[in-house]
Amino acid sequence: AGVSGAHHGFAPLWLFSQQTPLTTVGDGIRDLAASVGEGTDIDRLHKLMGAIRERVAYKPGTTSAVTPAEEALTLKAGVCQDHSHIFTAVARVMGFPARYISGYLMMDASVEQAASHAWAEAHVPGLGWVAFDPANGISPDERYVRVATGRDYRDASPVSGILLGQAEEKLAVTVTVEQ
Repeated sequence: AGVSGAHHGFAPLWLFSQQTPLTTVGDGIRDLAASVGEGTDIDRLHKLMGAIRERVAYKPGTTSAVTPAEEALTLKAGVCQDHSHIFTAVARVMGFPARYISGYLMMDASVEQAASHAWAEAHVPGLGWVAFDPANGISPDERYVRVATGRDYRDASPVSGILLGQAEEKLAVTVTVEQ
């Protein structure tokens, strides 16, 4: 589950090894990378996913779309986008190109979804892109619907644009996800 294979597209693989404002590396990110320890590439990435889930509680309203990974890690709370930014930043420190994925998750209880979802992928030699969802502690499967990929949320946001004048924005989504 979670293996989407070889790298394709116009963006070169090295692009996904670079920091962004939302995945800037600080002491917390470096410490988390060091704590993962030894093992195969896949084992280490699964340990990373578990460590993020243990250290950063899922708590809506704690962060915003512009909260950097280092800050969410320090707060020890956030949402799926924070978990994904932390995973992406740490995986890059560990030597893996990593990218942020936005999309939707078909929940077991209902087909109506009130929000988008986010997870991350790391490029593993010999396998290609492998997905990890630290918010749920699993590798994505057929229930996940990929909409966009990028270096972070800003590259893969569900909606983007420019506000002109005095305005406020709020994203309200209702999606039906079913097979």
